[in-house]
Amino acid sequence: MMKDSNAELYQTAATVFEEVGFMFLAAEKDSNEEPPMEAAVSVDFSGTPSGTLVIAAYGKILPTLAANMLGEDEPPSAEQQQDALKEAANIVCGNVLPRIYGKANVFRLQAPKVINKEEASEYLDRDSFAKATLCLEEGLVKLVLCTGE
Repeated sequence: MMKDSNAELYQTAATVFEEVGFMFLAAEKDSNEEPPMEAAVSVDFSGTPSGTLVIAAYGKILPTLAANMLGEDEPPSAEQQQDALKEAANIVCGNVLPRIYGKANVFRLQAPKVINKEEASEYLDRDSFAKATLCLEEGLVKLVLCTGE
């Protein structure tokens, strides 16, 4: 039986950001103004199915995420901030695929990579298998799971 992929992606991402990044969900913002995209990363995977997970961070997610993951008080370097987002994407991808497709399926994840904002926007605008948006106190995280299905 197929699970609700949007709900699975949302729940997995929320758990990862809470448990790994110590960042918690906030009430949705009232304003229609979306903060600017800070950075985006993708994780390509192969298996049944193959595809890509993209995570885009909006607002001031990265400094907090990286500092919390590294246990530091000061915001880490820009490179460390991107590495933190890549690691979060890797964990989300590695956890959401078995939740949606079952633990019997084997997936091979490629190393996460930073992608440019235009490429991220193309993924986010695409018809995709699953989408989720997390509203965090520091900004937004948008996730999209694109598969070859």
